[in-house]
Amino acid sequence: MKDTIVNKIAAYIRKEIILGNFKPGDHLKETKLAQFFNISRVPVREALRILHSEGYLEMLPNKGSFVKRISLEYIHEISKIYLFISPELLRNAIPRYRQSTYKKANKIIGQIENCRDLNKMGYLLWDFAKTIYGPSTLKFMLALMDDLYMHNIRILNDLYDMKHQKTYDLTPHKKFLGLCKQKKTEEAVSVWMDYVKKLTKDFINIKITQ
Repeated sequence: MKDTIVNKIAAYIRKEIILGNFKPGDHLKETKLAQFFNISRVPVREALRILHSEGYLEMLPNKGSFVKRISLEYIHEISKIYLFISPELLRNAIPRYRQSTYKKANKIIGQIENCRDLNKMGYLLWDFAKTIYGPSTLKFMLALMDDLYMHNIRILNDLYDMKHQKTYDLTPHKKFLGLCKQKKTEEAVSVWMDYVKKLTKDFINIKITQ
C-alpha cells in the first residue's frame, strides 16, 4: 500500500513538471504536498527521492527539493559523456551477446511499441540500454552509464512528450540488433551513435524553440 502511495505521489509531481504547472526552480515543500494528499510526510519524502534520482528534482542542503532546470549546457555535457563511453561499452558488449540478449531486447522493443504511458517510457528505454550494454565487462563504465541513464529519464520522457509522439521510433534499435546478429559490430555501433546524436539534436532544437 505504501509503495502505491509513493508511486502515486511521484506520478502526480512528474506529470505536473512535464505539463509546466511546476516550473524550473519551484520549491516543492513536503508539508504542503502531505497536506494535499492528506498523508504523512514520509511517503512524500520517498516520492521526492525517486524524482531526484530521475532528474526531475534537485535537493539543496537545508533548503529542500526544487524542480530542476535543464539547460542546454547540461544537455551538451551529458551528450559528450555518453558519446565518449557508449562506443567502448558496445564494442566490448556486442561480441558477448547471446540468444537471451536478443530475446530480452526484442521483448522490450515490443513493450515500448505498445507503451502510451509517459511515466513508463523512460524506464523502458533505460531497460533496453541496460540490455545492450549489460554484457560488457567494463564494470566502471557500466556503472557510469547506469547512473547517466537513471538521472536522465526525465530527458527521455520530456522528448517523447514534446514531440507529441503516439509511438516511439524504434527503427535504430531494430537496425542495431540486426547488425549485431550479423556480427557487424562497427556498423552497429555507428547506427547507435547516429541515433544518440539525433536524439540530442532533437531535444536541443525543441528547447531552443520553446
